[in-house]
Amino acid sequence: MHYDETMRKAPGTEEKGVCKIMPKFQADVLRTYCISLLTASGVEQSCAEAVADALIDAELTGVSTHGVSRLAIYMQRMDAGVVSRGNNIRIVREAPSAVVVDAGNSLGAAAAKFAMETCIAKARESGCCFATVKNSNHFGTAAYFTRLAAAQDMLGFACTNLKGKIAPFGSAEPYMGTNPISVAAPSDGLPVVLDMAPSVVALGKLILAQKLGKSIPLGWALDKDGNPTTDPAAGRAGSLVPIGGAKGSGLAIMVDVLCGILSGGPYGPHLHDLYVMDEPQGVSHFVGAIDIAHFIEPSAFKSALSAMAGEIKALKKAEGVEEIFLPGERSGHSAAENAAGGIEVPQPVYEELLSLGKPYGLTL
Repeated sequence: MHYDETMRKAPGTEEKGVCKIMPKFQADVLRTYCISLLTASGVEQSCAEAVADALIDAELTGVSTHGVSRLAIYMQRMDAGVVSRGNNIRIVREAPSAVVVDAGNSLGAAAAKFAMETCIAKARESGCCFATVKNSNHFGTAAYFTRLAAAQDMLGFACTNLKGKIAPFGSAEPYMGTNPISVAAPSDGLPVVLDMAPSVVALGKLILAQKLGKSIPLGWALDKDGNPTTDPAAGRAGSLVPIGGAKGSGLAIMVDVLCGILSGGPYGPHLHDLYVMDEPQGVSHFVGAIDIAHFIEPSAFKSALSAMAGEIKALKKAEGVEEIFLPGERSGHSAAENAAGGIEVPQPVYEELLSLGKPYGLTL
């Protein structure tokens, strides 16, 4: 496999005025490498494909914090024996509009994709279906799964819980995770996709900043003593700042209710850290699909949503604003641009990918 070398500087790779080359790959090349690496290490084929698809989707949509830079920690956790390389995903209870899935400690993206595809199939008959997934792992971006539903003319919903990193409003110590939530709706153009964490930023931004040797802006995180910090390592050891105070805190709590408590799994501080190789994470997901055709003609829905989007974008712009964007719109444009021009990979991440493939004779 090969990559296209551009002469732009990679973040965090400038050395003594020398411009390092930023590797750039076509999406299918990166996807094939990820699948080859995972399967060579013993991961079941369908699980490897699901993980690769989720990682590449994140890269295409400009969410590199959840892209191929996460492959290393997945591999490390499997090597440590705290994530299964097999496909142990199974339905343990189901009804026309509800499914309970046990991931069996399989890779998170594979478990969440299975649950969403099951919900989509059931929603065609019942109008809607929701699923809990327990005994799972980090699944990547929530938007990847909700867009699967939107592509089938359905409304998609997905959220997941994580180890506690947000302090409840009024508390001085973290309890809930960054617990992301996504909702996607189809339109005549790009789907409208909300994908957000109840913290000012997702934990992945601190992880990537630390990997690249960069600082973080004030207002993103607090250190273990509750002081604002620009050090991503100190922020990871402390807590993330919730959006809107009590509002962000409340949203994080309710995601834990849907994911952890409703699934019968652990929640908050009872989960295990992705970056500590002691035990399985034990995270849970909650996903669902609503078939628009059971409520209104999909064409009418998409036309109305497109009209709404057009009206919003035509509103008078605030001072200094060049364009009004709908949720997920910039990610959609990024996907088209990156699919055509290739995905840039920061030098440290590229070197990490090479290192992961070396034991299996794989190279980019």
